[in-house]
Amino acid sequence: MKRIYTLFIVNILSVVLLFGQAESQEAENSSLLTEVKTDAAQLAGMPSQELWDLANESFTQGKYGSSLEYYGEIEKRGYASWPLFYNIANSHFKLGNRGKSILYYERALRLNPSESDIQNNLRHAKQFTVDKIEELPEFILKTWIRDINYKLSSDTWVTISLVMFVLVALLLMNFRYGPSPRARKLSFFASMLSLLIGVGVTLFAWNQRNAYNKEDEAIIMMPVSTVRSSPDMSGTTLFILHEGTKATIIEGFGKWRRIELADGRQGWIAYEDIELI
Repeated sequence: MKRIYTLFIVNILSVVLLFGQAESQEAENSSLLTEVKTDAAQLAGMPSQELWDLANESFTQGKYGSSLEYYGEIEKRGYASWPLFYNIANSHFKLGNRGKSILYYERALRLNPSESDIQNNLRHAKQFTVDKIEELPEFILKTWIRDINYKLSSDTWVTISLVMFVLVALLLMNFRYGPSPRARKLSFFASMLSLLIGVGVTLFAWNQRNAYNKEDEAIIMMPVSTVRSSPDMSGTTLFILHEGTKATIIEGFGKWRRIELADGRQGWIAYEDIELI
């Protein structure tokens, strides 16, 4: 009888103990949730400059998850600049998110095509992609013009064009009121040359802005994605793509996009597998 009574007491104490632990765990979880919510609220209330400083500090300290959180909050507020996208890309790369890192390097490069750091990091990130796609050769003159175009940013080209147009105006004034026929003649030809240069660099700036606003390029975000012959699951599998590969969007149909790779291959891919640059 004593043994039964002892076992009964032990069982009651065990139940009380377990109940107390459950209550304690629940209170701890509630506290953690409250803390997270508070942190999220504080994050939303921080000035953008403070977020930027915290993000840079976190990245320097190797806290790439925290830096990505701060940079992401700045992006959510509608800010878009090549340093922001570049730093987001670096954070993703450090965390092993190859697709996201390439996506944001490409976005940064659109805003500043002449920045060598972006070009180098993008080239390095692409070395970790599975798909090695050889680009089709293009007309050499087109390559030269594009290389010249992207030597400078669109803002720089706009500045140069304004200088050229001001120079044209001054030269035309000298052509009209020049002291000698020789000076007027030289001013005329110089103004025409300046005008041609001004129009050319304006076209360079327009081309860069136009390329940035286009939504015809995307990055594969899924580890493995199937490209099919038609925009449905019953389409024949043409080839497989992997995370980080870049593609050009040709057309869309519902939740599918027809893409083309740099080597000329085409096919249909699910829209959820890609993200626009």
